[in-house]
Amino acid sequence: MHEKDIIYLDANATTPLRPEALAAMMPFLHAAYGNPSSVHRLGSAARVAIEDARSVVARALGTGRSEVVFTSGGTEANHLALLGLAFSGAPGVIVTTPIEHSSVLRPLEFLRQLGWEIRYARVFADGTLDLEQFEELLRDDRVRFASIGWANNEIGTIQPMAEISRICRVRQVVLHSDAVQAVGKIPVNPALADLLSISAHKFGGPKGVGCVVVRKGVELAPLLRGGSQERGLRAGTENVAGIVGMARALALATGELDAFVQSTRRCRDRLWAQLAEVPGVWRFSGLGDQSLPNTLMVAFEGVNADALIAALDLSGVCVSAGSACAAGAAEPSHVLLAIGVAADLARNAVRFSLGRDISEALIDAAGELVVDAVHRLRDEVGQPATERETWLES
Repeated sequence: MHEKDIIYLDANATTPLRPEALAAMMPFLHAAYGNPSSVHRLGSAARVAIEDARSVVARALGTGRSEVVFTSGGTEANHLALLGLAFSGAPGVIVTTPIEHSSVLRPLEFLRQLGWEIRYARVFADGTLDLEQFEELLRDDRVRFASIGWANNEIGTIQPMAEISRICRVRQVVLHSDAVQAVGKIPVNPALADLLSISAHKFGGPKGVGCVVVRKGVELAPLLRGGSQERGLRAGTENVAGIVGMARALALATGELDAFVQSTRRCRDRLWAQLAEVPGVWRFSGLGDQSLPNTLMVAFEGVNADALIAALDLSGVCVSAGSACAAGAAEPSHVLLAIGVAADLARNAVRFSLGRDISEALIDAAGELVVDAVHRLRDEVGQPATERETWLES
């Protein structure tokens, strides 16, 4: 099967590198190979490239260039934000939600072992934060900071960040937001958070590079110590080519944001219209403005997610069962369990996440292949058809 025959519907896991980003990277993968910490002309050229890229990233996000700290990606960005905050002071209380990405939940669990108290704010059936309970949790003076993801990578829920930010500011609680799945897909205002995590490969940039936007006045303890790179917050020789590619991809993504939202939302809704005709299908992601326009997570009763993903892969359709970081896990999605989905049904959940190159013709073809695969797999196990359900409306 040729690459052109593949229908790629796993953009929340990663996106293809944009040709423009690759072109921007090439000089720094070959001739312009200097270490940006060196003072000779090759080093100076690399340093200029990084600082130019920092300005581009800051301008695309709408923040100050001195607030952009480059990392190796979203996971390191989350670790630097969370552990950096924690290690800069005495243990206290951290508030988060049970539907955060594992790169947030696991470092928080590590902090629990070091004496921190982690509290989980409730989320509703659509994944949105219970603001009333969140505000109540923050009334405790021991709360040091909160971490609330901007948009969920599995069910696509967009949190009410303006209200969350207001609550944190009133309580003088530092707010971190994992915006890895939001930046490049929806409008994001970095001013609403004190720290914001971003990863380049989610919007057409290269893998292995990201950044944290650190608001002025926020104190972080560095996790990597050595050189003075990135204002002393992230020691190590910078990934010059990656940083340059990230900047180019981000500038393009933010410039095309309105078109991306309209096209992916139209195609996502078109896909759901096809899948909704299948008996026994459950939808876990919303279709309105409070959900990522490119994300649709569903489950088909009696059809195991792994079997469906394998069948679709043979047909040339690439999808996933949720977070790529949890691939191969025996347990059902922690996100679906947190919003009240039964474990057996959660194990059947499949995520379709659309990229910028999707078209209505490709979506129609994918929809037909999904429906055919579901019927075929049910026939193999003798699963009877039932009336369809929608989790968000049940």
